[in-house]
Amino acid sequence: MDALGWGLGLGLAASISPGPLLVLVVTSALRSGWRAGVLTACAPLLSDAVVVAVTLLLLDRLPGRALGVLGVVGAVFVVWSGVRTVREARAASLTPDTSATGFGGDVSALRRAVAVNLLSPHPWVAWATALGPLTITTWRGSAVAGAGFLVGFYLTLVGGKVVIALLVARGRRRLRDPGYRRALVAAGALLVLVGVAMGVEFAGHLA
Repeated sequence: MDALGWGLGLGLAASISPGPLLVLVVTSALRSGWRAGVLTACAPLLSDAVVVAVTLLLLDRLPGRALGVLGVVGAVFVVWSGVRTVREARAASLTPDTSATGFGGDVSALRRAVAVNLLSPHPWVAWATALGPLTITTWRGSAVAGAGFLVGFYLTLVGGKVVIALLVARGRRRLRDPGYRRALVAAGALLVLVGVAMGVEFAGHLA
C-alpha cells in the first residue's frame, strides 16, 4: 500500500532526526530507566492529536508572526529543560530514588515531553507544510489510504524512539555515577543548544 509505505518511511526518518523530543527521550532513559524513556517516546501520540487537528483545520490561516511566537516560547521551555537537567546532574545517582522514579516519575517525564512537543514549532511546521497537505490529499483519494498513512507514520515515529530509549537505558546500567552525571550534563547541554537554535531560527518571524 503506497500510502502506508509513505507513512512508514516518513515516520522512521522523523524518529531519528535530532530535535528536542529525541534529546528528552535519551535524557529520560538515562535519568529514570527504560520505562520513562518509552513513555517519553510516546508523547507524540498525545501532543500530536492537538497539532494535527489544529493544523488541518487552519492549514492556510496561520500567520507567520504566530509561528514565530510559538517558536520563541518553545525555545525558552527547551532551554529551561536543558538547564534543569544540567543542575540535577550534579547530585544524580544510579541508585534508585523513589522520589524521582516509579510510575509517578515516569508520568512526569511524559507530561514534560508532551509540553515540549506542543511548544516546539517543528511538529507544527511539519504538519502545516508537508504532512498536512499529504494527509488531506491521500484522504480525499481514499479514507483507508489516509488512515494507513497516519498509522504508518506514527508506528515508526514512536517505534523508532522507543527502540532508542531501550538501547540508552540498557547502556545506562553499565555506567557508574561519574559517567552517568557526565552523560546527563551532555544531554542537558545538547538540549540547551537545540533550544537556542530554535530561538534564533524563529526569532526572525517576530520582526
